[in-house]
Amino acid sequence: MLSAFTHLSTLRLKIKEWVGNSELSRYEVEKGMLDETAAHLLTGSLLCALDAASLVIGMNVSVTKDGHVYGFWAALAAAISSYILIIFIFLVPRLYSAYVGMNDVSPDLDGFQKKRR
Repeated sequence: MLSAFTHLSTLRLKIKEWVGNSELSRYEVEKGMLDETAAHLLTGSLLCALDAASLVIGMNVSVTKDGHVYGFWAALAAAISSYILIIFIFLVPRLYSAYVGMNDVSPDLDGFQKKRR
């Protein structure tokens, strides 16, 4: 998630260079999507660290004889991992949409246009 954030910040700088100081831009929607996605990526990165910490603590505090984490620490790790998965599922289409919008991908390849026959 951190590497995706660095890529995202590079894309954001590219938009800023294209637009300059003008307030009107054809990339306003993409800028908003990138800004929101950046916040989610940083939150997800922090949660990954918290998830790892909760697993380490859980493995040292509440482990069964078979080596399984149980109780509060298992529930905490499962909840954080589930939220990270949800963030990931929501961010991938947003990142691709921003990529398509900024790089003028062909409508046949972008995946967002419906073909009518």
